[in-house]
Amino acid sequence: MADTVTLSIIIANHNTRELLRQCLTSILQLRGRLDLEIIVIDNASGDDSVRMTRADFPQVRLIQNRDNVGFAKAVNQGLQVANGRYLLLLNSDTEIKPNALQHSIAFLEAHPEAGIVGCKLLNPDGSLQPSCESFPRWQDFLFEALLLEKLFPRSRVFGRMHLTYFSYDRAAEVGYVKGAFLLVRRAVYDAIGGLDEAFYFYGEEMDWCYRAKQAGWLVYFTPAAQIVHYGGQSSDPISPRMFVQLHQSRFRFYSKYHGRLLQASARLVLALGALLRSGIWCVAAWLPALHPCANGRDPHKRRRASWAAFRWYVLGQEP
Repeated sequence: MADTVTLSIIIANHNTRELLRQCLTSILQLRGRLDLEIIVIDNASGDDSVRMTRADFPQVRLIQNRDNVGFAKAVNQGLQVANGRYLLLLNSDTEIKPNALQHSIAFLEAHPEAGIVGCKLLNPDGSLQPSCESFPRWQDFLFEALLLEKLFPRSRVFGRMHLTYFSYDRAAEVGYVKGAFLLVRRAVYDAIGGLDEAFYFYGEEMDWCYRAKQAGWLVYFTPAAQIVHYGGQSSDPISPRMFVQLHQSRFRFYSKYHGRLLQASARLVLALGALLRSGIWCVAAWLPALHPCANGRDPHKRRRASWAAFRWYVLGQEP
């Protein structure tokens, strides 16, 4: 390994030039005396991200891919050349808040049993963006399909998978944290390796945290570190292709660690859940009185996305 630094920040980018500029600016403005390196892996962006990074941030190490190789493979490229004692996976559509980097590193240093820590994610308006979940069981998929977690969000039984009852005001051990901000010890990476590249765009952080736990490390959330995450808001439109990729990754993760009987049970429940949601969004789309209940989401797009997921589970067809 070359000269070691305290922190390596690894950012995979694809066509987010202005968000990337904002992200890099926030890091460099708020780094303080922290010894760090920034590695940006560009996945064949067509929006001038590469030129902007080279011109405005010459201190950033830039890896340029000719093709969009996906999030997991791009991050692994960064991990392979990183020199930090701590490794931070950071989305390009984020903005670091003051002392977020220092607080997250301090948390790992104060908790030797912790291998990974995530921070509090905020929407641009300052509201909370949920970022912690538990590893799914097939019955959790059933509770989700029957909308029980929506009806009883405070229930530790029905809300277990998405931790709908979780308090984001205190540090706690969790199943896994979202990859918008995921800080890991180098010892964890050395033990379990990088992200599983079978997960093209979703689910890789869930799998990574699961493997870390299998290796004896704990995963934590700390509210002391905060960032703004400009993606992941409930009002964002979702395409059928994106939604199917999300479901493929969820099912891939479940299949990776469970036998065929549980896989079949999960597939059936997930298919029924997608069908039910397609029906619900269909009703919402054609009854204007229900549009406010959509919470800013387009019922027509959600109906098409849910139907596409159902067709993938049943027929294996992709949009």
